[in-house]
Amino acid sequence: MRILFWIFRIILILIVIRLVLRAVYGFMRGSRSGGAPRPPGQMRERAGGELVRDPNCGTFIPRNTAIAAGAGGAAKYFCSERCRDEFAARSGAAGSGP
Repeated sequence: MRILFWIFRIILILIVIRLVLRAVYGFMRGSRSGGAPRPPGQMRERAGGELVRDPNCGTFIPRNTAIAAGAGGAAKYFCSERCRDEFAARSGAAGSGP
């Protein structure tokens, strides 16, 4: 029973240390940029580019690697040809109903 107490105590101490380190790291990271959010023109772009959501499976993918279907503002982006085909089949079946 005594060993369980010590194990619990060590786990609790490790959790507290992690929380303190995360708080310190967050404070240090925020102070480097002055603590103020960047204006929209100075936002850093994501490494993979803008993310779009596949309407079939819900996966987020970079726009530059997505498979586009449609044109202009009505374009839909898919993670794979399979998702694109499934979405088209489901949309076609829903549009041909009574």
